[in-house]
Amino acid sequence: MPGVRHLFGAAPAAIACVAGLAATARAQSTNGTLITGTVASARAPVVGATVRLVELDRVTRTDARGEFRFADLPRGTYRVFVIVPGFAAASARVVVGAAGAPAPVAFALTPSAVPLQEVVVSASPVARPAAEEVQSTASKGRVALLDSPGASFAEKLADVPGVTVRQNGSAPSRPILRGLGDNEVLVLENGLRTGDIATYDPAHATPIEAIGVAQVDVVRGPATILYGPSTIGGVVNVITSMIPEVADHPLSGTVAAEGNTVNDQAAGYVNAVASGEHQAFRLSAGGVHAQDTRIPAGVYTDPASGAAFDLRRLPQTFDRSAEAGAGYAYQGGFGSAGVGFKHYEMNYGIPGVPPNADFEAAPPTTSRIAQRRNTLEGRALFAGDGAVAQQWRVTASYNDYTHSEFPTAQDSTGVSSPQANHFHKRELNAVVQLQHRPVGRLTGTLGLWTDVQDLTIAGDQPLGPNSRTTGVAGYAFEEYQADAATRLQGAVRYDYNGIRTRPYPASTDSVFQTLRASRRSDAVTASLGAIRQLTPHVTGTFSVARSFRAPTVQELFANGLDAASGTYSVGTAGLGPETGLGVDASLRGTFDRVTFAVSPFANTIHHYIYGFLRGDTIQAFPVRQFAATDARLLGGEASLSVQPAEHVALGAATDYVRAEDTDHHVPLPFIPPLRGLLRGTYEDQTYRGTVEWRLAARQTRLGDGDTPTGGYGVVNVGAGVRFVQRGAREGVVHHLALHVDNVFNRVYRDNLSVIKDFLPQPGRGVRLTYELAY
Repeated sequence: MPGVRHLFGAAPAAIACVAGLAATARAQSTNGTLITGTVASARAPVVGATVRLVELDRVTRTDARGEFRFADLPRGTYRVFVIVPGFAAASARVVVGAAGAPAPVAFALTPSAVPLQEVVVSASPVARPAAEEVQSTASKGRVALLDSPGASFAEKLADVPGVTVRQNGSAPSRPILRGLGDNEVLVLENGLRTGDIATYDPAHATPIEAIGVAQVDVVRGPATILYGPSTIGGVVNVITSMIPEVADHPLSGTVAAEGNTVNDQAAGYVNAVASGEHQAFRLSAGGVHAQDTRIPAGVYTDPASGAAFDLRRLPQTFDRSAEAGAGYAYQGGFGSAGVGFKHYEMNYGIPGVPPNADFEAAPPTTSRIAQRRNTLEGRALFAGDGAVAQQWRVTASYNDYTHSEFPTAQDSTGVSSPQANHFHKRELNAVVQLQHRPVGRLTGTLGLWTDVQDLTIAGDQPLGPNSRTTGVAGYAFEEYQADAATRLQGAVRYDYNGIRTRPYPASTDSVFQTLRASRRSDAVTASLGAIRQLTPHVTGTFSVARSFRAPTVQELFANGLDAASGTYSVGTAGLGPETGLGVDASLRGTFDRVTFAVSPFANTIHHYIYGFLRGDTIQAFPVRQFAATDARLLGGEASLSVQPAEHVALGAATDYVRAEDTDHHVPLPFIPPLRGLLRGTYEDQTYRGTVEWRLAARQTRLGDGDTPTGGYGVVNVGAGVRFVQRGAREGVVHHLALHVDNVFNRVYRDNLSVIKDFLPQPGRGVRLTYELAY
């Protein structure tokens, strides 16, 4: 395919041109204007507070004097939002005009132990606090992520209402939103596609390490048309800040380290940004080294073979990863532009039956996977100077991803004969957005989106054909301020999706040597929503959305042994696209000492695509076939936080989803049970302590291939200290925390785990985390 080679060969240069726009814009820029301010509490400066300029999505920190500064601002009205652990969030509106710099803005923060209200950047074209979004959203910042149990970013989201995690060891764990996962939920990095093949199989990992993550946004439900198809269940946007921010001080960044006894993990991350008057350069590096995960010691029986094993660890769950990155950004009165690069590699194991004395009767099914990803990302934001455009945004990424699987097949001599499958995926994802000037009370954004994926598969068991998938879309996202208390939201999108396979004469599968097929899907999707301030403290929202997802090349044409998951995958070439209709509502309240949220939802999916076990075997492995049905998912989330004393918060949360195959009137498989969370927190600007009890009910509503799981309750505790380094002019803040997860070393099994019938969830683990922010 010469055209494809030309396209992907030119992609890195095309993205690098985004950074080149800065050089052109530099000649057009002025010194711009700036916003300055202070953050204090009880007249004492607050050091290390995160300050966000919402409309431009710029972020800075307060220095040793509690001061901050945003320079080179185009004219306009901006919202400044401040958060810091131990205090309630605060915001202010600032007008930047032609008359010079506005007066400094001063924030006087109130102590609060209620969880921070993060700004969500992933639910609409303009970032907003979660409480102001029409969609059901949640966000976790860096401090909250470091404090959360688990090693992967997905595991660290498991306490967010509506978010569960499917595990096959820690490395390949994946978020499940309201019972939907894989291709129905889109995992992004910095709002762009990650270029991996994590949705191919429960054994495949998303190539992002948690210790390098700045924030994770979760948008539950289908009203996410900004990011393209595959969002019937929602979006998880992992923000890694690959492109730097121009800071007010010459050197800024973070240093982080974490150790965990549950898997003998040692992890570290360094992010350093050097800033000049208008530009910044970033270098980063990190890595994880973890052994097999510990479980409560005991005898565990493999349900397939009946073999019993005396185990203290989950076999083959080691994780080794490393990353390095660099970025450059330039900002001026015109806006900003930048480019970032990251290299990531990972080598991890997939659990299976451990080796035993009788290899022929019970061979192991363990596997090892090696990933490597190179990402080039470009971003530019320009202030519009015409009658129509108020702001232009251009974002793009190019991913070059390789992935090799090394399953083992041992015989009675104990000799391992490795086989290998190799995947190579190149993906270009680009978005252009125009934010138009207000027309009366109407504001909005027009966008163009494209995504091109080129996938080649080689090896002993290639799983699928070589292919190219092309997506193109255009959309409009508009908001209307009906009155002071009501905001209406509407969006419409047209999607084109095309899949074309190409013959691969060297394939070991005779079908893929000659397969030349194409599929085309297109659709119009839309969403309508409203948010109304019912009282000064209570807000209600309602939204309805039609969503769309085209079948993937794997779901259409898979034909091969996937030893990593222990199944033989078979596609169904006649599958059509999924279409969903989702309804989402919420009631949210924020009072002086009480916050609450209740969010019911209903999601119906026509032609819902799923994999099921047919009941037969190929090459001694059970066959997993892709098919379609109609599905309905009903449920909701609720949370409550009460502050009985100044530094003490008590919280409770719950979620539930009931999912049914409406064609056959049976439950869908692998749906999370009713869950609950009880948490007590002490937090001031120096100390933090947490005790939580995570609960899950029994799951006996079972679909094809599913098995029942018992209810459980797991206790986690933690304590931390935050202190400012005296004499540091720029404001150096240290975070040190000690946590004990699964305090009572409870044996429990999660319904979504693909190894639940053999092995339990991780046992007791002691985590020590440290972060230096400067």
